[in-house]
Amino acid sequence: MNIRKKIIAVAITSALGMGIPSIAYADNTTASITGSLTVSGASASEYTATAKDPKTGLTRNIEIGTDGTFRFSKLPVGTYEVAISKAGIVVAKDTVSVSLGSNANATFDIQATSGPEVISIVGARINNVDLSNSDSGLVIDKGEIDLLPVARNFTSIALLAPGTVAGDSKFGQTASFGGSSAAENSCYINGLEVTNTSQGLGCGEVPFEFYREFQVKTGGYSAQFGRTTGGVINAVTKSGTNEWDFAATGRYIPKSLASEGQISRGNGGVGAIFRDTTNDEYNLWEYSVSAAGPIIEDKLFFYAIVNPRNVSNDFATQSGTRSQYAPDDQFIKRDSSGADNLFWGAKVDWNITDDHSLSFFGYSNRSDTNSDTYAYDAEEGQIGKYLGSSLRKRGGTAKSVTYNGNITDDLSLSVMYGKLETEYTNTPSNLECPTVSDSRQIPADQKITSCGPGGSVGVNVDENTQTRVDLQYVLGDHLLKAGYDKQERFTSHTSAPITGHSWTYSSLAPNAGIQGNDGNLYTNTTGQQLDYVQDRIFAGGGGFNSDLSAWYLEDSWQVTENVMLTAGVRQDKFDNQGVTGLTFSSFKTDLAPRLGFTWDPVGDGESKIYGTAGRYYLPVPNNTNYRAASGISDSTTYYTFTGHDDTGAPTGLNPIAGANSTVVNSVPTPAIQETFQSEEAEPFSKDEYILGYQKQVTEEMVMSVRGIYREVGTALDDYCGPLASQATCTLVNPGSSGTWSLDNDGDAIADPGSRQTYSAEEIGLPKAENTYKAIQAEVNYTEDNLRLNFIYTWSKSYGNFEGAVKSDIGQADPGVTQDFDFPALMDGAEGYQANDRRHVFKLFGTYNLTDDLSVGFNSTLSSGRPLSAFGQGYPSNDPSVYGSYGDTFYLYTNQCPDTNGNAQCDQSEKIYNRVERGTVGRTPWTFNLDLSLNYDFKISDIDMRATVNVYNVLDVQEIVSQNEHYEARSSEGTKNQYYGAAYDWQEPRYVEFGISGRF
Repeated sequence: MNIRKKIIAVAITSALGMGIPSIAYADNTTASITGSLTVSGASASEYTATAKDPKTGLTRNIEIGTDGTFRFSKLPVGTYEVAISKAGIVVAKDTVSVSLGSNANATFDIQATSGPEVISIVGARINNVDLSNSDSGLVIDKGEIDLLPVARNFTSIALLAPGTVAGDSKFGQTASFGGSSAAENSCYINGLEVTNTSQGLGCGEVPFEFYREFQVKTGGYSAQFGRTTGGVINAVTKSGTNEWDFAATGRYIPKSLASEGQISRGNGGVGAIFRDTTNDEYNLWEYSVSAAGPIIEDKLFFYAIVNPRNVSNDFATQSGTRSQYAPDDQFIKRDSSGADNLFWGAKVDWNITDDHSLSFFGYSNRSDTNSDTYAYDAEEGQIGKYLGSSLRKRGGTAKSVTYNGNITDDLSLSVMYGKLETEYTNTPSNLECPTVSDSRQIPADQKITSCGPGGSVGVNVDENTQTRVDLQYVLGDHLLKAGYDKQERFTSHTSAPITGHSWTYSSLAPNAGIQGNDGNLYTNTTGQQLDYVQDRIFAGGGGFNSDLSAWYLEDSWQVTENVMLTAGVRQDKFDNQGVTGLTFSSFKTDLAPRLGFTWDPVGDGESKIYGTAGRYYLPVPNNTNYRAASGISDSTTYYTFTGHDDTGAPTGLNPIAGANSTVVNSVPTPAIQETFQSEEAEPFSKDEYILGYQKQVTEEMVMSVRGIYREVGTALDDYCGPLASQATCTLVNPGSSGTWSLDNDGDAIADPGSRQTYSAEEIGLPKAENTYKAIQAEVNYTEDNLRLNFIYTWSKSYGNFEGAVKSDIGQADPGVTQDFDFPALMDGAEGYQANDRRHVFKLFGTYNLTDDLSVGFNSTLSSGRPLSAFGQGYPSNDPSVYGSYGDTFYLYTNQCPDTNGNAQCDQSEKIYNRVERGTVGRTPWTFNLDLSLNYDFKISDIDMRATVNVYNVLDVQEIVSQNEHYEARSSEGTKNQYYGAAYDWQEPRYVEFGISGRF
């Protein structure tokens, strides 16, 4: 009896055991338990370690080595009982939790005596410092999220992590990691990448009830992860166990409890309305039903969920495609419900043996939405006539199968195969009315509008087929890892403007010009403002694909008990094909190093100094295939006009410069590699360096600080100056020399004798620069009733380009933005970037008022982002410097002194003001506070929880994005009346109710 009591005491106190570092590794779906056994009076090799998940019966046994260490690899996320046995008798136990992306540690310090075994624990203490991990980020489980007032999407989870800020609202709900653009992240669910493959903006998601744990990697991640220069959002879903579990949830966001939005006006706040959110409404009602349990106890389990969603979303918007110059003049009502918005998902886990398992995962998040468009009078706040409708098809299906196996105690293997299909198609009903936008500085009732919502027709569907293999092998103090993964990304994307035209009405100031491909296309010499119209015809597309593959090697070496080193290398290959099936861009990256270390300077497991260094590459997205290699025709013709018809299309057209009135930016011929890719070009890459210190101050508190430096190693973008191939432009590394051929006749064949090497000076582009410097401080406090996380980040994001997309002008064309198209567009581009927020404070946590009642909070205080003033002209009309389009950092003063006495306004006589990037102020500081109240109760033995979340409790609605286009569209010298007006504000206060039951 005394022996039994002592064993029980050991089991209790060992659960508080302080971990001693040992080799450990966590991948994107599983993790490991590592441990050590110290025996006084006997050899550790006489003992056996066992890890068991009591919920599934999964049991692993391993002989302990003479050095006392042991390791259980590739365990599913969960809670395990770790037991130490001798001759079949359990002498000690520990309960540990295995979390996504981190490793559990079980340490036993025992004393053997003669006769019946008597065990004692020495130096037991809770340890919250993971000495086996050197990456940066956040791991949080579904249970914690349920208690916090956090919107139920990937982005909101990512924004809890250090070093993340919200992406520009024009890109939807996105996040920027470490100064990178919002299109440089990747997302995984159960090991399947669910990132938007066309643009990198957004991810496939499942209902929050389906998730089990989230991991946000903000830096320093393993060579296993690639194809991202931002961050990684990684999640695993729930699985069935031996216990039957049924649950039902409901969530309601009533539009009646939301606060009213804001209005912004032009001309410094006293002009016409630019954006109006006062009539916007959002209403959501959804519920889910899930079931989980054993198909065969201890062997085969399932989890299934169904989630019907009813969503209505009404909001004001603008006609046309140039939102910088167009006020809200349309109102859209969207509704999606019933079978058109039904999610279903399932996961089946088969423990073939304790060492081999298969998991099957699949879901459908398909959503079809009816979208009705009406005319809108923003000044009166009145919805007008019906203009047309469209059917929006979003989401799709995902499926994967994963094998995890422990071949031996030292060798483990994972294999995953999956496929993701996603649709982004809009099907309009009104095909008689073209897209019309009127950016002239005239009263709203005089502007020309379309008889319909405008837009384009076509299909847009992505498919991503994925295969990956990962190996781990323990060799003494080394954990060796190797892997290979491959993705085949296929896209079918076609587009054509409704009626074949897209019209934009503009005004040209006296002496202002329109730039063409070969210099000045037209100068307004009428002596007065001239109204004109441009017709952009953007049409084409087809089916095209990208083949991405990579291999990696990595070694985690436990040098000493207190020092671990990680050295890895990864190499990616990116091949992009156009509609002809021919490769038009191909890259094989240099060997990308991933280095890391952790050092316990004291040796007590309560602190660590750690660091990482690595290079990360970003693939060419499928959007580039669409723009360059799918047969897109992109031409703009400029006209004067005398009137317009009932559809809004102009009448009395006359080409503004005669036969030279059309600018061709792309011909309907797919790109070929000889002309589209510089032979010396390397893919987009970033280098990152992190040095940090983490200290467990008390059993409840852990503090850390880290310094981060990121910089672009190589930038890859399209150059469109006269030296480039004029059919599709040419991919180059800005600031470097390049060799390519020309296809200036647009026949998809390199022009004979055109291959040439151009120096960096001839091309004229500056070297791409983008640096991010940050210091992050964290405090994590956890006790029985209180959990707090405080994060402060000081950072600077500086350079002459943002990255894959451009937040300041809202351009979502990753890899082929207007940056570096012409040297003139980069003159003045050096400055603080659009994602630069100097100070960001985050504080979130929960407090248990009673056993059944808890409150949660989530708050952020952030400094504003820098603002610029974009112009539409440039001091030089040299076509080698300034092409036919683009936003510049020069503003025309409308001064043109006749210095040469020829009674004309020559380009060289115009006076411009140079306004460098980010030098005209910043958006305001923003503060947001969200609160939640959670109450647990029972009804007929059913565990219930009622939740109320209030977002933006104080209803602070500061500007988060505003118009940075100083001059009107293609109209240098004419101020854009909406310059400085807000695009968007903090989301108004709204309330969310939730109810769940589990039995």
